Amino acid sequence: MVDETGERVKDGKSPVQDAAKEVLVRPAVVQHVNVEGYWKTKKDILVPSIKGILEATNFRELVMLTFEAKDHLLNLGVFEEVDMLIDTSTGSSALPNGYDVTFYVKEKKFVTSNAGTQIGNNEGSMTFGSRLNNVFGRAEQVKADMTFGTRTRMSYQLAFFKPTPGNPDRSFTISAQKSTTDVPMCSHQEATQGVSIDFMFPSFIGQHLLSWEGMWRDVTGLSNNASFAIREQAGHSLKSSLKHVLIVDERDNMALPSEGYLFRLSQELAGLGGDVRFLKNNLEYQHSVKVLKDVIISWSLQGGRLHPLFGTPSRINDRFFLGGPLSVRGFNLKGIGPKSGGDSLGNDAYWAAGLHLYTPLPFRPAQGGLGDRFKTHLFLNSGNLVSLSGSLPWRNRLAVLREKIRWSCGAGLVLLLGIARLELNYCVPLGAQSSDSVNHGVQIGVGINFL
Repeated sequence: MVDETGERVKDGKSPVQDAAKEVLVRPAVVQHVNVEGYWKTKKDILVPSIKGILEATNFRELVMLTFEAKDHLLNLGVFEEVDMLIDTSTGSSALPNGYDVTFYVKEKKFVTSNAGTQIGNNEGSMTFGSRLNNVFGRAEQVKADMTFGTRTRMSYQLAFFKPTPGNPDRSFTISAQKSTTDVPMCSHQEATQGVSIDFMFPSFIGQHLLSWEGMWRDVTGLSNNASFAIREQAGHSLKSSLKHVLIVDERDNMALPSEGYLFRLSQELAGLGGDVRFLKNNLEYQHSVKVLKDVIISWSLQGGRLHPLFGTPSRINDRFFLGGPLSVRGFNLKGIGPKSGGDSLGNDAYWAAGLHLYTPLPFRPAQGGLGDRFKTHLFLNSGNLVSLSGSLPWRNRLAVLREKIRWSCGAGLVLLLGIARLELNYCVPLGAQSSDSVNHGVQIGVGINFL
C-alpha cells in the first residue's frame, strides 16, 4: 500500500510520517537562548519571557515553548517584530542533542502616534493619540489621548503604564484625565477631571483590578427646560473612592459569543475624602451555549445597589439607569424609572435579565464570507429600577423589586463588527409604567456590552 506521494505505507503510516514522529520525540537539550536586535530594552525583562524554553526535554516541547516565548516577547509591547530560529548547537561544548534558539527582534520607535474612529455604546468618536514606548527600557509607556465624540464633547488623558516582566496580566497605571460629556436624557453636561491609580493582577479566580480615583465632577450646561430636580443636582462634587473589579471571561468572542461565560463583579467605596459617600456594588453574568450548528442561546443577568453613607444623599452622577438598545430593549436610553419634567433621575437599585436566540440568516446568503457576520435575533428582556428603603426589614425592602416589572420582546438582525456589534431590532415594550419612555418599533444599538 502506498500513499499519495508514492511512499510505501505500513500500518497506515508512511516512512515520512514515521521519521517526523521520531524527530518530534527525540531528546533535546537547550544550550543557548539568544535575543538579537534590541538596544534599549533591559535584559531583566527579557529573561522571564524566554527562560521557559530551557525546560524542554524533547524537540516537540522545544518548538511549543519557543512559540510561547515569542508570544511573551510580543506581549511586552516593545517589539514590532519577533522572528525565531532553532538550530543545532555548534562548538566544542555542543551536545549531540543540543540546540540553540535565537530570537531576532525589532524594537518599536520611541515615539509612535495613531488616529482613528471608534463606534461603541451608541456613540461614535474620533481619537488621536501618541505613545512614548519603552521609556526606561522595561516596557513602560507614556500615553496621551484626545477624543471627540457624538456625546463626549472632548476627553483628554495622560497615563503612565508599567507591566510586570513575564506576566503581562499584571500591570500598574497612573493617569490624569479630563472630559466633558453631554447627558441629554438628563438635560445637562458632566465635566470631570482628576487622577486615578490602577493595579491589575491575575489570581486563580480571575482577573482583578484594584484602583483609587480622585475626581472633581461638575453638573453643568443645563438646558433651558431642565427640571427642578436636575437643577438641584447642578454644581461641583469631589469623589475619592476605592474600587475593586473581578472579571472571569471565558467567552470565545466579546461581542457575540457562541460559547462560554462572563462574570463581572465591581465594588466601589467612596468617602475617603471629598463630599461624596456611598457603597456601590454591581454584578453581571452572561452565558452562551451553541445548541446546534450556528444556533446560539444566550442569557444574562445584571443587578446593582447604591447605598449612600452617613446620611449623604446620592447624586445623579453615581445612580443606576436602565433602558436602551444596550440594556432593556424597547425603552429609550435611560428610559426606565422615575422622571421629573421628562428628565431621567435614575435610582439606587436595579436588576435586568435577558434571553436571546441567535440563528444564521435564512437560506445562508454569502455563506463563508460577509453573511457569516449576520445573525437573526430573537430576544426577551426584563428589569426594574427602584429605590430601596433602608428602614424596612430586608424581606419587605426587596419586595419592591418584584413590583411593576418592565419587559419587552422582539426580533431583528445582529452584525458583528470586530470587537463590537450592531443590532437592528423591532421591539415591543410591555409592562411599561406611565413615567417610562418607550420605543415601540425599530431600535438601533452599537456597542460591546449588551444585556
